[in-house]
Amino acid sequence: METKKKISTKKIMAIALFCVFAISCVLCGISAASSMGMTPAQARNGVAYVQQVLYDVSGSPVAAGSGTCWAVGKPGEPVEYFVTNGHVVQYAYIVPKQDPSYSGKVTVVYSGAENDFVDAQVLYYSGPEEKDIAILKVPSPTDKRIPLPIRPSDTVQPGETAYALGFPGVSDTLAENIRYDIDDVTITDGVISKRASVSGTGYEAFQMNVDINPGNSGGPLVDADGNVIGVNTSGLVTQIGTEEQSVNINTSVNYASVADQLIRILDEERIEYTLMGEKNWMLYTFVVIGGVTLILGIVFLVMDRKKTSVLSAADTEGSFVAGKPAKNSPSGKKPLLRGVTGKYAGQSFDLSKGKVTLGRDPNLCNIVFDKSTPGISGNHCQVSYDAAGDYFLLMDNGSSYGTFLGNGKKLPASVAEKLATGDTFYLCNNANKFIVAKE
Repeated sequence: METKKKISTKKIMAIALFCVFAISCVLCGISAASSMGMTPAQARNGVAYVQQVLYDVSGSPVAAGSGTCWAVGKPGEPVEYFVTNGHVVQYAYIVPKQDPSYSGKVTVVYSGAENDFVDAQVLYYSGPEEKDIAILKVPSPTDKRIPLPIRPSDTVQPGETAYALGFPGVSDTLAENIRYDIDDVTITDGVISKRASVSGTGYEAFQMNVDINPGNSGGPLVDADGNVIGVNTSGLVTQIGTEEQSVNINTSVNYASVADQLIRILDEERIEYTLMGEKNWMLYTFVVIGGVTLILGIVFLVMDRKKTSVLSAADTEGSFVAGKPAKNSPSGKKPLLRGVTGKYAGQSFDLSKGKVTLGRDPNLCNIVFDKSTPGISGNHCQVSYDAAGDYFLLMDNGSSYGTFLGNGKKLPASVAEKLATGDTFYLCNNANKFIVAKE
């Protein structure tokens, strides 16, 4: 007679509690990832190109200018507000108010190469003689840029390294194939010299030797952890040469308005933002839940084992022998990533040797797309295989246009997604599709 084993209530409770613990660990990891700092290079994911155009009564453009803007908001949520300088949008915003026969347009460009841009509303404006700050609101929240955390000004010290992010005109003039996307954001570094009031203005600023040029205006000045410490505004130049032919030389005396001024404006306008060092209460909550459920699960399991008697094996043929687990033969098949459409259609990549990274930057990726490939970021996504768990892992690396599963689900940045053999995914659209397999 074959004996059936009944699972006790305590064991069921223990299993359920361990499942809750596992879920808490995953959510804790996601929360921790969202709380971590970033490098100045990663902070480029929050920066965009901004352009203003002024039109006369006939609709002809009579003035134009450009600069840099950056996103504010809460981590992991789409953004709809961008910060820049007041003088970056001055013509398009002020002149039509003074003379209604003129009209102006302010445009936030996510990618010029992809023709991806939106017209923005100037929600807040303060001119260069005052605070030199403008806050732009895009028509709908977007995940094409990430919000940058802001660092209180009192924590910034002279001598600290700082990085200016933006689209300086001199770089755009000399470079080829400018796309005006995240990969085109220029980074320059230097140190904070002192905190000072700028003559002829109403704002306080950090004086620095970080190089900024026309086009950098409105961009973020960040620290080594990607926290915004100021908004790049102006610099002193020396003119050399004759009156007929001269050039402006940067004096390395440049200014960025302090972040505290922006914080006050955001508070007044009731716009959400993230401060450096804000406590992630969600993370703490998941840690507590995970700890409690783990302890309870262990308690129930110990109680169940004390109560359960040892099962003996039945003498009948084919009976179950307690304590002797069944053996599963390894498949011996190699995990692969194979291209389905696009440049790598039909090509396979061995995942047993480690992860592979897909994107346009040959310095960061081992599956490299052409620079002109639409929708592919420099460091787009990565794929790996977990031999212990026998599953694949796909993670988006903060791409501009997203990584999607075959069912159309868009992956959040920096969160690993499990894939099974035969699952597909694509970069931006189905023109660059891949499948994970074993052979």
